[in-house]
Amino acid sequence: MRHKLKGIVIREQAKGETSKLLTFLTDAMGVLTVNAKGVRKLSSPYLKSAQLFAFSDILLYEKNGYYTLTEAALITDFYPLSRDINNYSLACYLCDAASAFAIRGDESAVVLRLLLNSLYALENEVASRELIKAAFELRLCCECGFELSPDFCSLCGAEDLDEGYIDTVEGEICCKNCCSKRDGVFPLSVGNRLAIKHIAQCELSKFISFRVSESDLLALSKIAERYFLQRAERGFKTLAFYKQCKELN
Repeated sequence: MRHKLKGIVIREQAKGETSKLLTFLTDAMGVLTVNAKGVRKLSSPYLKSAQLFAFSDILLYEKNGYYTLTEAALITDFYPLSRDINNYSLACYLCDAASAFAIRGDESAVVLRLLLNSLYALENEVASRELIKAAFELRLCCECGFELSPDFCSLCGAEDLDEGYIDTVEGEICCKNCCSKRDGVFPLSVGNRLAIKHIAQCELSKFISFRVSESDLLALSKIAERYFLQRAERGFKTLAFYKQCKELN
């Protein structure tokens, strides 16, 4: 059986002297591990499509649950991300996070679009790394069924959230009366509540199109990461790598 897809390489592994095992995040079949024969040869017509962060039209041959790359046409490669260790490490984490949530069907296509938009923003310095990371983590959760309700208290329904809180474990935004006595909650500024609302409800192409103060961004970064990790129910080595790289610069 043959499958014509769009996909981005999110992981790569050398195989033998000239081949690779490529992990693609695709638009219709989620995450696939693909045998790419001979793509490490300089003469390979698919050399560029077989690099990390390369986004291509691909044709796969499936037999007994295994996939082989038979054709590829590069769309864009996001290669400049590899020139900066901070951009590279964050891009690796974004790919890792996306693959943890991507499933077959329409959700896979949305997660792919979200990842592509984020890598484009990172490559072109549309916003700071921390803003891109936070927006990606929150929007990814929203697209996969973990949307927050920033307009009212999740417990009592109160609409006055000027002194709101967020419970990253339960996934609830609450008013002061309902949430202030809980353990592990974070104060939620008006600016960050509006940022979360924008991230969750805007068109996918605009989810990074907002700005917050430096202090709010610091808080939003912590909130988004903890909220995402709770939903993912796992840690990420690529996240630890990104943080190590950030500390060195």
